[in-house]
Amino acid sequence: MQNFKKHLEAFGLKPEDCVVTPFGSGHINKTFKVTAAFAQHFVLQQINTAVFKNPNLILENWLNARQHLSHFAPSYKFLEYKPLLNGKWLFEDSDGTVWRMLNFIDQSITKETVENVAQARLTAKAFARFSNSLLGADVRGFNLILPRFHDLSFRQKQFDQALGSASAERLLQANETILQLNANRWLTTYFEKIIPFLPIRIVHMDAKISNVLFNNALDDVSCIIDLDTMMPGTILSDVGDMIRSMVCEAAEDESDLSKIQVRTDILQAIIESYSAEIADIQAVEKENLAFGGIMLVYMQALRFVTDFLENDHYYSIKYPSHNLVRGQNQCNLLQKLLQIPVMADYHL
Repeated sequence: MQNFKKHLEAFGLKPEDCVVTPFGSGHINKTFKVTAAFAQHFVLQQINTAVFKNPNLILENWLNARQHLSHFAPSYKFLEYKPLLNGKWLFEDSDGTVWRMLNFIDQSITKETVENVAQARLTAKAFARFSNSLLGADVRGFNLILPRFHDLSFRQKQFDQALGSASAERLLQANETILQLNANRWLTTYFEKIIPFLPIRIVHMDAKISNVLFNNALDDVSCIIDLDTMMPGTILSDVGDMIRSMVCEAAEDESDLSKIQVRTDILQAIIESYSAEIADIQAVEKENLAFGGIMLVYMQALRFVTDFLENDHYYSIKYPSHNLVRGQNQCNLLQKLLQIPVMADYHL
């Protein structure tokens, strides 16, 4: 176990009074639970600067959101950073790694998968309330943490570039999946048609059930967590992320494609519950909520197959065809979603 003496002292805690243990299941940042004197709990987290190259941009977004909420939604439960003794919010250790300390939400539960419609409704409402609570904040004051992250046109170009540079062997292996992706390029055309008309809001940008803390009774949401990707975007991102990650019980790298099934009741719950909570939802947004789902699934398929064609330099893999299997999985999910009338209606 790493020695956290200097980290704890920097945040005003006595190391001899603290127990630090690994915490959570996140894949990006290293996270630890700190149990301090008088049964105080905190979350100590190392920010992954390979992904988030400038942690100060994340901090600035948090400060902007915090300031807005304190004035316009003071009752909204928001993750808090614990300041260092020197008044700063981020601690840089001797290795140059960057750390923060957050408040720990007691009496809370996280879920990795959606078990029922009630959980889907609560999750969708929670992410909608998150954006709704930041309604009126100056989006120009928020940083783009991951520029073009959910820009489908950009992901399409990356895919096309990979097609032009990939080895003959990989192109042959991925041929069937490439044909499926090419058959659905109309999604990018439709995206480019509507994106200029969608309002820019502050969105979470990683909306999945594992980023929601439920209370112990699982009948309400205590808090939204993992705010690193909070930034300006459209509601397509959060609705799309929820649909992509929640309507199918199978994992995104499940190779048995017969297990890729759409739970239409979960799909309906996400769209209805999210829409109902956005106070000023525009007609163009309401009309395209379902599109967010097929857009994100198609985009993720593009990204997996692009990485496979580029020799797997972005996503970690457990076996040589892992990214291709992921891409096939998402293509199959896309086809299942497109069999639902509300999804197929977007085809130009």
